[in-house]
Amino acid sequence: PNTTNLSSAGQNREVQSVGQQVQQVLFGKPKPIVLDPAKYPQVAEQLKLLRKYKKKIANMADDNEQDYDIALGQSTIAMIDAHGTIYMGLEFLMANKDHPEIILGALAHEIGHQPKRWKEYKQEHLLSKEDMELICRHEETRADIFAGTALAELGLSCEPMIEFLQAIEEGPHPEYFPAETRGEIIREAHQNRYYRQKNRRKIFPEFDRMTSIKGHLGEF
Repeated sequence: PNTTNLSSAGQNREVQSVGQQVQQVLFGKPKPIVLDPAKYPQVAEQLKLLRKYKKKIANMADDNEQDYDIALGQSTIAMIDAHGTIYMGLEFLMANKDHPEIILGALAHEIGHQPKRWKEYKQEHLLSKEDMELICRHEETRADIFAGTALAELGLSCEPMIEFLQAIEEGPHPEYFPAETRGEIIREAHQNRYYRQKNRRKIFPEFDRMTSIKGHLGEF
């Protein structure tokens, strides 16, 4: 998840493209303090898991592994910056060490933002606060859909991630739909991909082996 101050992000937007404006809101929040993973062996396995699946999930987004880096951060859950660095929170990883579905769901959500994509929007147009909130909700929904889809391809349940989102919700937020709605979106994306994957495996087993996120021998 990514939050920032919409009013401050709106300063001097007259000279910025739509992509730059949205990048500021989605990916412009202050970066967390980066921690040295060597000093925190208690999350070594979680970081290993994230690095193991980064390439596979990036491939599913039609991106390259090099588009994303993983850093250990302090006082955050998970966030991505405009350059593709994904900060995974120390406390978050420790608290969910027995829940790979949540950890990988968070990774997939951040990759689902695909920050480099916003460079494609070159037109200059001043967005209102309401416009920004609408676009941010749309982008967060895209990331949630991708997370649900990726978890299905990995053969992991989406329910732990949905429960996690409901547990951390602190009230209405202008950039997100309520956790209940986000859960429905993630669940639907997961179910759609699950049935598609099941049929693909049944009807075209060799094609499934070559293109699935587990096999990672091709792209979707």
